[in-house]
Amino acid sequence: MKELKFLLAYVVMTSSSYFFAKNGLLYSSPIFFMALRYAISAAILIPFVRKIQINRDILILSLLTTTSTIFWSVGLLYVSPAQSSVLSYSMPLFSLPLAFLIVREKPTKYELTGIGVGFAGVVVYGIPLMGGFTMLGMILTIINAFFWASFTVYYRKMRDADPISINASQFLIGSGIMLLLSFPGFYFTISTDFLIDLLWMATFGGAFSFLAWNYLIKVSSVNRVTVLAFSVPIFTTVLEAIISMAIPETFFIIGIAMMFVGIYISRLTKGINVVDRGGEAN
Repeated sequence: MKELKFLLAYVVMTSSSYFFAKNGLLYSSPIFFMALRYAISAAILIPFVRKIQINRDILILSLLTTTSTIFWSVGLLYVSPAQSSVLSYSMPLFSLPLAFLIVREKPTKYELTGIGVGFAGVVVYGIPLMGGFTMLGMILTIINAFFWASFTVYYRKMRDADPISINASQFLIGSGIMLLLSFPGFYFTISTDFLIDLLWMATFGGAFSFLAWNYLIKVSSVNRVTVLAFSVPIFTTVLEAIISMAIPETFFIIGIAMMFVGIYISRLTKGINVVDRGGEAN
C-alpha cells in the first residue's frame, strides 16, 4: 500500500516536470536554473532534519544526482519534453546491472521480463517522436538516464538512512556544485513564468518528487520500482488525451499497452533476491 501511494505521488509530480523545466530554460541557463532548484529544495527540507549529513555516501549520492540533473537539463536544450521523457526511460536497462553489482539484488524472471516488455513499449511509444532528435541531445539525455539509475541504486544502498535528511544534504551540496559550474554560457532573465517554473521544479519537481522516489526505493527493490516508473509516460499520455480531447496516436496506444503489460508482469511475484558475495541467493 505504501508503494502505491508513493508511486502515485511520484507519477503525478514527475509527469509535468519535463514541461516546466523546458519552459524554465527559456529564461535561464540550464545549470544555473537547476542550482536554484536544488537550493530551494534544500531550504524546504532543512527545517525538518536535525542536522545536515556530510559523509562519503552523501558525497557520492550528491555527485550522482547532480550529474544526472546537469546532463538532463542541458539535454533539454536540444530535445522536446516528450523526447526527453522517452530517452530518460532507458534508465531501467542501466539500473538492472547496477542493482546487482552495488546492492546485490538479483532480479526475478518476472522483473526481467517486465523490464524487457516495458522498455519495448517505450521504444514503440517513441517512434512518432523520433523526428527532430539531435545526436547531442540524445547522448546527453541517455547519460542522464545512466546517472539516474546510479543514484536510484545508491538510494537503495542507503535505505536505512532518513530520506529527508539524505535529500536535504544532497540538495545543499548539489546546489553548490552547480552554482560553481553555471558560469559558462550563463544567462538569466526573471519573469512571472520563470518564477512559476522554478517554484514547481523546486517543490513538486524537486524536493517532493525526490522524496517520493527515495521512499519507493526504500520500501521495494530497485528492479521492481524502475519497472513501475513506466507509469509516468502512461499517465502523461492519458492526461494529454483528456486535456486535448483527442485520441492518442496508434504507436502511443500500443506503447502504453506494452508498458502496462510490463508493469503487470513485474508484479506477478513478490520479494527481493539478494545475492551474497559467494553468488548464492538468500
